[in-house]
Amino acid sequence: MSNLSGVNKPSIKLSQKHLDVNDPNLKIVLDDIQGNILKSHGRTHSRHIFLKFTGKTEDNRHWLNQFASKLTSAYKQHQTSIDYKSTGTEHLFTGILLSNSGYQALGIDDFKIPDDKAFRAGMKDLDFLYDTGPNGVHERTNNPLNDNPDTWQHPFNDQVDLLIILAYGGIDSDEILCNDYLENEIDNIKNSSKKVASILSIEKGYTLRNSNNDVIEHFGFVDGLSNPVFFKSDFDYWQNKEGVEYYDPTAPFDLVAVNDPGGFDEDLSFGTYVVYRKMQQNIRGFKDQAKSLASEISQKTGIQIDTEYAEALAFGRHKDGTPLIQSTKTPSNNNFSYLEDMKGAKCPFHSHIRKTNPRGDTNRLNGTLMRNERSHRIVRRGISYGSKNLNPETEWTDAGLLFLSCQSDIEQQFLVTQCGWSDNSNFPLDNTGHDPITGDQNAKSSDNLWQHEIDGKVIDLDFRYKDLVRILGGEYFFAPSISFFKNLIDES
Repeated sequence: MSNLSGVNKPSIKLSQKHLDVNDPNLKIVLDDIQGNILKSHGRTHSRHIFLKFTGKTEDNRHWLNQFASKLTSAYKQHQTSIDYKSTGTEHLFTGILLSNSGYQALGIDDFKIPDDKAFRAGMKDLDFLYDTGPNGVHERTNNPLNDNPDTWQHPFNDQVDLLIILAYGGIDSDEILCNDYLENEIDNIKNSSKKVASILSIEKGYTLRNSNNDVIEHFGFVDGLSNPVFFKSDFDYWQNKEGVEYYDPTAPFDLVAVNDPGGFDEDLSFGTYVVYRKMQQNIRGFKDQAKSLASEISQKTGIQIDTEYAEALAFGRHKDGTPLIQSTKTPSNNNFSYLEDMKGAKCPFHSHIRKTNPRGDTNRLNGTLMRNERSHRIVRRGISYGSKNLNPETEWTDAGLLFLSCQSDIEQQFLVTQCGWSDNSNFPLDNTGHDPITGDQNAKSSDNLWQHEIDGKVIDLDFRYKDLVRILGGEYFFAPSISFFKNLIDES
C-alpha cells in the first residue's frame, strides 16, 4: 500500500465539495483517479473496446500494466483541456474499466477487489437481491430495464472482462481525421493484446449537436444539463449563468468516488463503479406517438398543440433544454424545482427528468430527507452511436445511446434511479406510470389517466408512451485507480 506517512500526508474528505483542481493538496488524488469520472472527457468521438482475457494470469497483468501507462488521469485531463483551449492541440483520452470477471482473470486477491454487491454479481445475474428504497427489498427476475439478457447482442451475452475507452477530437475537429486516429490506436491495441486477450466488439460513439452546438441525444433533446458537478469552477459556472437558489448541482466527492482497495494508498486512491448499457432508440416511433398525443390534447383543449410540445411532455423539457416548469421569472435550464407544480399538471410526474431527478419531490410528497434524495444521483457519461438521421422513415434504426454512469454505490444510485424511480409506476405517487424514456417499456398501469394543464385548462389524458427504447446489453464495471495498474507487476 502507501509509503506516505507523517503530518504532511495529503488528505481529502469523502464529503468534500467544490474541489479545486489547482489545490496542491489534491494533486496526488487527481493524478491517481481516472479522468471522465469527476468531469466528462469532452471529446467528440470515442471507441468502446470490449475484451476478454485469454492469457495466463501473469501475462494478462504484464500487458495491462504496460497499456495502462497511456491512462488519462483527472489531472491530466484538466491539463489537456487547458492546452486544447489555448493551442487547439488534440489529446487522446484513454480509460480502463474492469468487470468482476476481469479481476478474476488478473488473479487479484479478493480483498483488493471492489466489494459492491451488484458489481460482484454482474448485470446478467437474475438472482441478485437489491433494495431500491421506495419499495424495499426486491427479488430481481429481470435486469434493470425488464428485458431478457438472453436476447442481448454480442458481446454482452458473453463474458466481458475489460472495457477500454478511447476518445479524441474537439468540437471543430475533422470527423475523418478523428476516426482515422482512433482506428490506428485500435490497431495498436489489437497487435499488443493478441496473446492475452480477445477483442469481442468495438462500439463507435460520437457527440450529436444541434444548431446551437448543444450536445443532444437521438430524440433531439439537449442532454446532460443536470449532471452533478464536483469542481468549484463548474459550480461557479452555473452560479454565474443562472443561479443555484432553486437547484444546487453540487455533489460531494463520495457521490462518485470510492476507495480503491488495490491502489497505492487506502486514503488517496479512488475509483468509481460504472454502469454500461447500449440503448437503441425508436426515433420514428417516438415522433408518431407524440403526434397522436398532440392530436388528443388539441381536441380536448381546443388549442392547437404541436408534436414537439407532446415530445416535451415525455422528457419534462423542451428540446432546447428549457424545462416545462420554471421556478424563476428568468428562464433557466437548471435552476428550478417542482415546488410550483406539486400536482404534476405542468410537468408530468412520469416525465423523464422528474422521474430520474425529483428535485425535492420525495421530500415534499413523502417526507424523504433531501440529502437522501440527492445521494441517489448518478453521473452520466454516455455518448451517441449509429445513424445521425434524426428523422428516419422507419422504426428502430441503428441509433441510440452508449449509456455510462458513474456512482459510488450501484444499488443505491443506479438501481434506485432505474428500478425504484424510473421503472416504478407508483413513484413518486400511486399510478404515476413509468418513465417513457428509460422506464419499463412494457409496463401496464392499472390507471393510464393523468392530468395536464394548458393555459388554465386542466384535461384528463389517457395516453402512455411505450416501446421507445430497447436495451441491447450491458455490464457493471469498476474504473480502478491508476496506481492499481502500476501495482499489477509489483504484486504478481
